[in-house]
Amino acid sequence: LLSLSLSSGVNHVYQFCVGAAKGVLSPFVLQEIIMEALQRLNPAHIHAHLRTPAFHQLVQRCQQAYLQYIHHRLIHLTPADYDDFVNIIRSARGAFCLTPVGMMQFNDVLQNLKRGKQTKELWQRISLEMATFSP
Repeated sequence: LLSLSLSSGVNHVYQFCVGAAKGVLSPFVLQEIIMEALQRLNPAHIHAHLRTPAFHQLVQRCQQAYLQYIHHRLIHLTPADYDDFVNIIRSARGAFCLTPVGMMQFNDVLQNLKRGKQTKELWQRISLEMATFSP
């Protein structure tokens, strides 16, 4: 559908983004839609596209979905899940990097994780991943 929207013009992409923001629950799928749309639109105007209401709504929904997903995963997190959880945090950072406010939210998430009930080992893994992160 995104390919069809892209071939129909920028306004159709924006309409697709609004629909995806309302109907897609997975932060991973939302992020994939954002990244694919941005890659296919004019790269020189990425920041302008991100400021449009359609993309802004989609990015916000993606960030909210990541916050919910991270919180849900923390409830049942075991040491066997640490690697998957660190991968989720890495993916989330990519979504939060799309907006200046998002980075502040992401840093709040990290601080909450640092203060959380999880073990020192989990925090060390997350810290190491964030230190070596490159989008």
